[in-house]
Amino acid sequence: MNVSLKMLLSLLLVPALLPAQSDEDIYEANRLKKVFTEDRVAATLVEEEFTFDKGRNEDRLPVVTATCNTSINFFSLRESAGIQYFDFYNSFTKITSFKQLEKVKGMFGVKKNYNVGYAIDRSASSSDFFSDDSRVKYFNIRFSGYGDATRVETEKKYFDSKYLTVAYFHSFYPAKEKIIRVKVPDWLELDIREFNFADYKVTRQKTTEKNMTVYTFKLQNLPAIKNERRAIGLAYQFPHIAFVVKSFTNDGKKEKGFGDVGDLYNWYNYLYKKSVNRPDELKAKVTELTKGKTTDLDKVKSIFYWVQDNIRYIAFEDGLAGFIPATAQDVFKSKYGDCKGMANLITEMLKLAGLEAYMTWIGTRHIPYDYTLPSLAVDNHCISTVMINGKEYFLDGTEKYIPFGDYAWRIQGKEVLIGKGEKYEVKKVPLMDIDKSKLLTQTSFQLKDNVLKGHVKVTLTGEQRTRFHQYYHDLPSDDKKKVIQRFLEFGNKNLAVTNVKTSDLSNREIPVVVEGDIDLSNYIITEDKEIYVGIDFFPEDLRGFIPDKDRQQDFALNSAYVSQDETELILPPGYKVASLPNPIDEKTADYAVTASYSSKDNKIIFKKTLSFPNGRIRKADFENWKKFANKLKDFNSNLILIKKP
Repeated sequence: MNVSLKMLLSLLLVPALLPAQSDEDIYEANRLKKVFTEDRVAATLVEEEFTFDKGRNEDRLPVVTATCNTSINFFSLRESAGIQYFDFYNSFTKITSFKQLEKVKGMFGVKKNYNVGYAIDRSASSSDFFSDDSRVKYFNIRFSGYGDATRVETEKKYFDSKYLTVAYFHSFYPAKEKIIRVKVPDWLELDIREFNFADYKVTRQKTTEKNMTVYTFKLQNLPAIKNERRAIGLAYQFPHIAFVVKSFTNDGKKEKGFGDVGDLYNWYNYLYKKSVNRPDELKAKVTELTKGKTTDLDKVKSIFYWVQDNIRYIAFEDGLAGFIPATAQDVFKSKYGDCKGMANLITEMLKLAGLEAYMTWIGTRHIPYDYTLPSLAVDNHCISTVMINGKEYFLDGTEKYIPFGDYAWRIQGKEVLIGKGEKYEVKKVPLMDIDKSKLLTQTSFQLKDNVLKGHVKVTLTGEQRTRFHQYYHDLPSDDKKKVIQRFLEFGNKNLAVTNVKTSDLSNREIPVVVEGDIDLSNYIITEDKEIYVGIDFFPEDLRGFIPDKDRQQDFALNSAYVSQDETELILPPGYKVASLPNPIDEKTADYAVTASYSSKDNKIIFKKTLSFPNGRIRKADFENWKKFANKLKDFNSNLILIKKP
């Protein structure tokens, strides 16, 4: 959801005056502060209880409804502190109760809370690229003394439990204890899946009450989830529970839920059929785009590139419309759509061109699940699949400037659910060879009269190429030349570039090439007949990926990729190499570097390859990663010693 927490936090209410805290309050605050030393507010106890009932959806079909009751006891760990408690809802849910209690009952009795604010209800969306029905309710809670306490109680109803997908233990505030309780009635077959429990001490208990089974999960000492840049996604690392209604009994009849991926597809297909396409309204454009195209491949490219270049992406989540694709003709006329609408348009245009094409659902790399979990949590994206000579090709119209046959890193290796009418297929988007996503820097220098000059050529392929196009073509025309110039300077203040030229940047299918003449004279240090030269002028900057001590999540890189440098330095006659830096060769599963200097006759050759095959730096490996980064930094600063004649 597109929500600015900073904006919400700016709306804090003015605190009221409270009486001095009791010894018991201070004692409780002291206990919490020992655990959450850096936090200003913490919860002593968070309880979430899920219950289920029967209902009917918009089409009057029987469904399972769900209710989540939440209660939280907050304590202040500072003399003056505040917290914003919030919850979201949309067309599939309703917050039926949202209270901050005036009286707080805790382990030391009942006390009056004089600082109770009013709940605020507002839209949760504020973006030109995102439109949805999400709303947020929140309290701005202020505490006026160390050990001050308050209690929040809320109730949220799910009109259809398909949209109750997961429940996390951790939240944006720390908690001494979190309890998740799930009450499953006898008429409901509910699959409760556990994720990421292995590294956490979650206790489980199964009991029975009248006509129901109760599952209770507890976890203690939960730190607040931090908002971290380049985070891999909460579902990869934080413990959580997924809910899947497999079946239920209604009026003596067994109703199907999501028992397997086939049931999930049937639901998608049921919604897809609600999108009434009128292909005739696209026929003229398809005829225009395929005119003179003699092969299926050329027809696909023409249609695919036209959608990329002419349809603006706007994410859209609004009730069932967030799951039903906009019609192909509406996306075509308005020139914008979300992933579902764009995939629908591509699919219909390809069909009109006589090609075999299908709507396809997929979860990006932000989500770790596959279709062994038949849940709406598995998919967050939609693309199109086209068959050419018996082979599937996946087309993502939201991925601007990507060539046909290439796949964005965010969908590589992910399972897809291909809709084929009443049938479906589960396939997997291919993982591209890492060497096809490369930033290659080739440089040739000459040393003459203590001046280091030469020519540099940078070639980008795969994801590196696509990201360059996406950034470059979004620039104002006046800025493009400046950006190309800065690109070849690599942020190096000692480097001057002239005579810059590029490949055809209107062609997304060829490698991006940027080259120019280069002056690196400031990298020379002269002492009598000794010259110190640095030609590793493009060291990979890893500063943004050095984790602080409190980092919670893995680093997610933009993609898997290779950075490769090839540099030669030609020396004047009579100049000799006195010493070369030692090579480096470090390799792990997620990152590696090999680099070396060599010399022959009057030429020095430098080669360096830095690779990230998985696009990820794991938290469990942070200490090794920091050592690796420091070794690489030291290597990058090496100089060559050359003797004059």
